[in-house]
Amino acid sequence: MEDKEQETSKQNGESDKTDIVYREIQCIFGWVDGLDKASLMRNLKKHNQNPSGSVDCLKKRLKNYLKKKKLASANISCSDIKTLFPYYVVLDFEATCNEVNPADFPHEIIEFPAVLVNTEKLSIVDHFQAFVKPVINPQLSPFCKTLTGITQEQVDAASEFPAVLDQFERWLAKHKLGTKNKYAMVTDGPWDMGRFLYGQCILSDIPYPYFGKKWVNLRKCFSGFYKCERLRLQLMLDKLEMEFVGHPHCGLDDATNIAHLLIRMIKDGAAIDINERITLRYKLDPPTHTNENAANTSNKSSWPVKPLYTDSQTRTYSQALRDKQRAADTMSSLKADLQRHHIQASS
Repeated sequence: MEDKEQETSKQNGESDKTDIVYREIQCIFGWVDGLDKASLMRNLKKHNQNPSGSVDCLKKRLKNYLKKKKLASANISCSDIKTLFPYYVVLDFEATCNEVNPADFPHEIIEFPAVLVNTEKLSIVDHFQAFVKPVINPQLSPFCKTLTGITQEQVDAASEFPAVLDQFERWLAKHKLGTKNKYAMVTDGPWDMGRFLYGQCILSDIPYPYFGKKWVNLRKCFSGFYKCERLRLQLMLDKLEMEFVGHPHCGLDDATNIAHLLIRMIKDGAAIDINERITLRYKLDPPTHTNENAANTSNKSSWPVKPLYTDSQTRTYSQALRDKQRAADTMSSLKADLQRHHIQASS
C-alpha cells in the first residue's frame, strides 16, 4: 500500500513539474511573439539557428528551438516531436505540353528526376535523372522546349517510359529503399502522382507502381506548419528567404530545390509525414518486396487523391494514337470537302 502511495505521489510530482515547465514555455512563446524581425534574427544567430525567412517563419523556428531546449533541461521528453523517415525521395516530373492544352491533351512524361534526402545527415545523398521518349507526340512543341530546357535530341535518344520506370525502380533497390531502408516519396502538390504518373501508366498500358500510391505533399506540410495558404515552390522559397538554384521547370532542378526546402523544414521542426494517397481506377503493381516500407502502410492522416483525369484521358498509347489518326483523317476530309466546295462554287 505504501509503495502504491509513493508511486502515485511521484507521478503527481512529475505531472506538476511538467505543467510548470509547459507554463514557462507558454511565457517564452509570448515573449517570442512580441519580438520584431531584427530581434528574432539576433536571437536565432545567438543560438546558431538559421536567421533567414519571414517573421512568421522566424518565430516558428525560435519557438521550436527554445521549447526543445527547455524540455531537455527539465529532462522531459517532447511528445510532439515527430518521427521522420530515414529517407525521402523527391520527384518532380516534366511532361509534354503546349502553350494552351486542350482538356484531353495526353501529357507524356519526358523527364523522370528524383533526389534522395538522408534525414540523419540532413543532406542530398544521390539523385536519379532520365529523359523519356514520348510516343503520341514525339515532336516537342517550341513552348515545351523553352519551358523545360529539354531538347528534341535528348528525348529522341531516350528510352520509352516503361524502360525508364524500370531503371528508377532499380535505383530505389540499389539504395535498399523499401527493404532495409524506410522511405517516403515527396512531391510539390498532387499532380506528379495524380496526373502525370497515373496518366503515363495508362498511356503505356502498364501497372501503376506501388511506390506512387502514397506520398508526402510538401505544399500541404508547408501550409500547415507555417500557418499560411498553400503556395507554389517559388513562393515557399521566398517565404523562407531561400534562393531557387538552377532552371525553373527543369525537373532535376525543381526536385533539388524541393529537397532543399524539405531539409529546411525538418531543421525548423516540421512533421514530414504521408498526407496523400491515390484512389486508383486502374491496376496497381504489387510491391516487389514483402516487407514494403512504412510509407506504403495505412496512415489516417493521408487523404485520397482521385486521379486528375477524365474518362476521355484514360487511354492507352494505341487508343490515343488511333484517336489522333482519326482526328487527322477528319481534318483531311474536311479540307477536301472545303476544296471541292470552293471549286464547285467557282465553276
